[in-house]
Amino acid sequence: MKKYELLLVLPGTLDENEAAARSNEVLAMVKEKDEKAELQTLGKTRLAYPIRQIRYGYFYTIVFSVEVEVLKELQTKFNLMRDALRAMVTEYNEKFSTAQKISYTTNDTGITTVSTEEAEEEAVVTKAEKDTKKPEEKISMQDIDKKLDEILAGDIIPGV
Repeated sequence: MKKYELLLVLPGTLDENEAAARSNEVLAMVKEKDEKAELQTLGKTRLAYPIRQIRYGYFYTIVFSVEVEVLKELQTKFNLMRDALRAMVTEYNEKFSTAQKISYTTNDTGITTVSTEEAEEEAVVTKAEKDTKKPEEKISMQDIDKKLDEILAGDIIPGV
């Protein structure tokens, strides 16, 4: 069995309770095939382009594991849903999901912001690398002009 991720976009014209109810219906449909399916709410965001004259959408992801035949059946059901603007299934990329965690927060005025956090183990490595870096040497403008003249004269081939 492979692990898949469903990106579900519901119309922004729904209120939050209706969108949550619709997403839970889709989650129930997926849980019939995989009990371990997980729903993550990504929030309401402006779409890059209007879909059916709708400019905002509620975004949800559902991670689940099923066989290929069952996936085809689920995709058929997703395509028949009237309320969904988009229902896109992709293979779940475990490496991306653990390396970078994306969180969406919405403040009182309704503005949604995205913040990314690196996984703890990678953050430790990058911090160690930063500690071992040498401070950068300052280069004078005269050195830069000299190097530029050499490049323009053809004495130095950049990138070689």
